[in-house]
Amino acid sequence: MKRHFDDELKQLKDKLFRMGLQVEEVIAKATKALFERDSKLAEEVIKKDQEINLYEIEIDELAHELIALYQPTAIDLRFITMVLKMNNDLERMGDQAVNIAEKAIQINQEPPMKPYIDLPKAAETARGMLRDALDAFMKRDPDKAKQVLERDDVIDGINDKVYVELQTLMRDKPETVRQGVALIMVSHNLERIADLATNIAEDVIYLTRGIDVRHHIRERRQETAP
Repeated sequence: MKRHFDDELKQLKDKLFRMGLQVEEVIAKATKALFERDSKLAEEVIKKDQEINLYEIEIDELAHELIALYQPTAIDLRFITMVLKMNNDLERMGDQAVNIAEKAIQINQEPPMKPYIDLPKAAETARGMLRDALDAFMKRDPDKAKQVLERDDVIDGINDKVYVELQTLMRDKPETVRQGVALIMVSHNLERIADLATNIAEDVIYLTRGIDVRHHIRERRQETAP
């Protein structure tokens, strides 16, 4: 029975990883749809949301089934609990990608108001954070997870800069307000994706080292060092 439980635990882990890869893909496509003004690609992202939702349901059902059938020990129970949290975070990232895709369709209907400079950097950083958080989870690597936490400040800085620049542009050119507000929302969506990737990284640190860094990240990052 223990072997069967271990096999199902691995299946749960692999399913979460596949979901994460799919979420990373829709984030990449949503931002590409914006930067390359490809509304058809944006529509693909919106349609893909149902597949991600299905992943969430399957992972949730499997995790609860493992708890009910096997009554796992503390360490395995902690792992399953973390998977459930990560599952929710990944689904929310998928929702953020859909929001970006919807805004891309709206923005693409109008002439560009300014070159995209900071948003592509934010998009690449957020995707990299997700990719590394997933890798840290698969390898149980708290050091890589810690690096994800450290990049969250980069996204926050870009988001603040984008907000100030667009606010100034909208004040000077009122005709850009509709597009400017949409771009501010896109920047916020990317910031939320980064925050959710940070959640996953924090869960990896807790899973591997038993240290909860959620509420005092900066003060306790050093505690995650070997």
